[in-house]
Amino acid sequence: MRTLVVSVIADERPGLVAELASTVAEHGGNWLESQMGRLGSKFAGAVLIEAAEEQVEALTSALQGLSAIGVVDVSEAGDGAVEAGSEPVGLHVVGQDQPGIVREVTQALAQRGLSIQEFHTSTSDAPMTGDRLFEALAVVGLPEGTDLTDLRTALDEVSAGLSLDIQLDDGEASAWGEVPDPT
Repeated sequence: MRTLVVSVIADERPGLVAELASTVAEHGGNWLESQMGRLGSKFAGAVLIEAAEEQVEALTSALQGLSAIGVVDVSEAGDGAVEAGSEPVGLHVVGQDQPGIVREVTQALAQRGLSIQEFHTSTSDAPMTGDRLFEALAVVGLPEGTDLTDLRTALDEVSAGLSLDIQLDDGEASAWGEVPDPT
């Protein structure tokens, strides 16, 4: 068996996922996991599919032939191995929306060799003022031996520089609940 990642970007419309799922099933693929959603007027997503070795070529060709629904890409998924000793921790960021939030937060993580396993962002209107708020929820792989003091200091600097509330749930008291399971 081989695993494939199928990514799709298309104009949002009813039946889009059904068409993708039918193509997978008709070519012997097994839909394992997916993350999909509407972004503006587009629909974007990624699907993890499993297929027998002898079905991969036909399945890949059929999926790439769905160009009428949008951009479809098929890639090998790899072994999916998570770094040994990596503990998933939650990260919650909220504040007034402004350019650079994602860049600054993700650079602070990358500079410490931390890998983002999940990342969800959204904007909404603040209840009292109507200002636009930015919110991010992430699951970050925290390898054994990570200097939490250094990480917290870096996140505090980002927080102060952009007037954000950044919370790291490293298993201690959490203000936003359990860390989502990245698997």
